[in-house]
Parts: sequence; C-alpha cells; structure tokens
Amino acid sequence: MSLLMRKASAQAQPMNAAHMVYMMNIRKAYNGKPVLKDINLTVEQGDVLAIIGPSGSGKSTLLRCLCHLESIDDGYIGVAGRTYASQDDVGTVSYVEGRDEREILGHMGMVFQQFNLFPHMTVLENLMEAPVHVKKMPKAEAQEVALGMLTKVGLADHRDAYPAQLSGGQQQRVAIARALCMHPDIMLFDEPTSALDPELTGEVLRTMRQLADEHMTMLVVTHEMQFAHDVANKVMFMADGVVVEAGTPEQVFEHPQQERTQAFLRSRL
Repeated sequence: MSLLMRKASAQAQPMNAAHMVYMMNIRKAYNGKPVLKDINLTVEQGDVLAIIGPSGSGKSTLLRCLCHLESIDDGYIGVAGRTYASQDDVGTVSYVEGRDEREILGHMGMVFQQFNLFPHMTVLENLMEAPVHVKKMPKAEAQEVALGMLTKVGLADHRDAYPAQLSGGQQQRVAIARALCMHPDIMLFDEPTSALDPELTGEVLRTMRQLADEHMTMLVVTHEMQFAHDVANKVMFMADGVVVEAGTPEQVFEHPQQERTQAFLRSRL
C-alpha cells in the first residue's frame, strides 16, 4: 500500500490488523502556526520507514503525536490494528484513555535524540526500571530480560557502569536496549544519532540495522541518508509540514519526482 494514502474524512477508518501504524489526515499547529498539514501514512509489520527532510519540517512532531507526547488537532491514528486517536462529528479529537491507552503505548518503544538515562542508576538498573514499575515484572525476570537486551546491543560488560562513564554512542545503545526491555512491536527513533560525534554514530546505526534485520517495525526520523537508503523499505520526505514525496528508497533517492526532494538530496548526498 502506498505511504501517500487517498484522501478520506477522519471519521472513515479503513484500518486493519496488518497496519501497525496508521495515520490519516493528521494536522497539528502551535499557537496557530501549522506544523503538520494533512499527513497520511501506513506502516505494516516489519516495515522500516525512514522519515527525512529539513529541520523544522514536522518530522519529530509527527512521532511525538503518534506516542501522545503531543496531541493532534485533526485526524485519526491507529496502532497495531486498534484505534488510538479519533475525531467525532464536530471535529473534536480524543485519544483513548486508561487501560486502553497503556496497552496501545505498550506496543511502542521510543528512542530520543538525548539519551534520557537516569544518571544515579547503573546501566542494569536503568533497564530494569520500567519492566519492574510499569509492567510489574518480578525483579529476577526483569534482570534476565535486561541482561539479554544488553547482550543484544553489545554492552553486557557495562551492566554496572553509570551513564556518565559511557560514551554517547554507548548511552544511546543503552537507551535502545531500555526501550526493547518493554518488548515493543514498534520502535520509534527521533534522530537517534544527532547528538553523537560522527565516529560514534556507526555503532548506533549498526544496532538499528540489526533490529531491521530481525524484522522489527520501525519509524526512524533521521538525517543519515545512507542508513535510510540501505535499511529502510519505505522513505517519506517531509518539508514545511507536508509529505512532499514517498516511496521505496530507490524511488525517493534514485528517481525523485519533486523538485524540493531533488534539492534536498543534492544538499545531503
């Protein structure tokens, strides 16, 4: 199915269980200034969607609206085949609440630009915190899960270190492992390498590539064009709050149709 979906009213919700993420007619403004203008996308199980575009184009806001760190003004959001945000007949948008929201949020793990690790906790304690206190997982089980995820990202030998003792790349890999400890079906990455020195970027991208190889569903806001080209199976180029162009990496990177896309790629490649 095309990323650029047909126009439809927000009340119509042609979503099915294959749609891990479904966003239709999404609009968002800050202080009356539009940031997202009628955004439509579909992500299915195992898709890796790379969202590219200049700074200020609305990429990060889109992810934040998806996980309800921000609220949309108009539109419809579905996650893992379930309605997450919808709009009534008079245009009022509401997200589901309570247990329904917790269950839907449980499908998603988020990795931010900044690592947001607890500085007073060890690496292992950082990973165990959410499983124990959010999922009510027994500590022994949470520790086993955490050690498994640290092994996955190549940092098991740093289990007793504190964040300040790690490099930026290591901290971001710990942040990825922490998100994975909640066993999400969908991983959201908001420019995960933008705070890193160039020599540390590669280790984080290798971890993300491994997740893609394991068919993790991923939405990645990134300035790493080579990663987007090589790892994603869908690419969406945004500018000024709209989707300018979307398709496969070959379509977007090698045969871009829109002048704005062509100019952006010339400046990046």
